[in-house]
Amino acid sequence: MIHFPNIESTYNEYMDNLYSYALHLGFDAESAMDAIHDVFYKLCTNHSSLNEINNLKSYLFRSLRNRLIDMKRIDREVNLSTIEHNNNQIEEYQEGLPFQLQVTIEDELIKEEDAEEIRQKVEDILSRLTDRQREIIYLRYIREQSYEEIAEIMQISVAACRNLISKSIARLKESSLTIALLLLVIK
Repeated sequence: MIHFPNIESTYNEYMDNLYSYALHLGFDAESAMDAIHDVFYKLCTNHSSLNEINNLKSYLFRSLRNRLIDMKRIDREVNLSTIEHNNNQIEEYQEGLPFQLQVTIEDELIKEEDAEEIRQKVEDILSRLTDRQREIIYLRYIREQSYEEIAEIMQISVAACRNLISKSIARLKESSLTIALLLLVIK
C-alpha cells in the first residue's frame, strides 16, 4: 500500500497532468478545475479509504475521468430537457467523451512552411482514430502510463487496453509518417 504524504503535496504533484488530461478530453478550463477540485475534495473527506488505494496516479486519473463523465451526463440531462427532441441533437449528446490531441511543433526543429504541412498531415491521421484510440495513445505515449494504469483509468481490462493500443498503432502505421514523428509532433 502507498503511504500518502499530504493532500497539498499530492495536489501540487498531479494537478498539471490532471488539468492537461481534462483539457484533452474536451472540457474547458473552468470545468477541468472544478472536476479536479471535486476529486481532491473527495480525497480529503474520505481520508480513511486512502490506504486502500494501490496506485495513486491511476486512482486520480480514473477519478477525474469518472467525475468529468458525471459532469457531462448532468449537463446532457439539463440540455436534453431544454432542447427540442431532434434526433441529431440527441445522438450528439449520447456520444462519449471526445478526446482531442492537439498538434504543437517547435519552430527550431522544422521550418515554418514544413511545420504547417506536417501539422495538417498529423491532424488528418489523428482524425482517423476514434476518441478512445486518441485517448489511449495520449495516456500510453504522452503520459507514459503503464498498461495496468491505463486499464484502470479507462475502466477496461489490461487485455482490452493492449488490444486497443495495438489497433491504434496499426491505424497510425497506415499513414505516410513514421510513428516516432507522429508521437514527437503531438507530444
